[in-house]
Amino acid sequence: MRYLVLIHVDENVGGEPPAELMDAMSAHVADERHAKLVTDAGLMPTSAATRVASRGGDVLTTDGPFAETKEVVGGFMLIEAPTHDDALAWTRGFVGLHAEHWPELEVVTELRQVAGSLSEG
Repeated sequence: MRYLVLIHVDENVGGEPPAELMDAMSAHVADERHAKLVTDAGLMPTSAATRVASRGGDVLTTDGPFAETKEVVGGFMLIEAPTHDDALAWTRGFVGLHAEHWPELEVVTELRQVAGSLSEG
């Protein structure tokens, strides 16, 4: 099964991730006991984003930054895991590495099973 891990962060906590965190995450990804990383990426800040929304039959666009937003999706990972418990264990390990190596950055993840895609149908 595939799972999307959305990584929510406060983009006002700046700076580059500590090298120790990057090394620990590389080791975590290499350990495929619970899950296998399919792809991942960080996202540019909301100052470089554009929202596109449908409201009242109109399509509206708004350029960032978005003043009302504190916690934003800062990145994502797509993983493959045999069970939800395995995906959860993998995600907890990822968050734990942040707690250990970059405690000033609060990380919240959202783990969601992928249901399918338009390209499959």
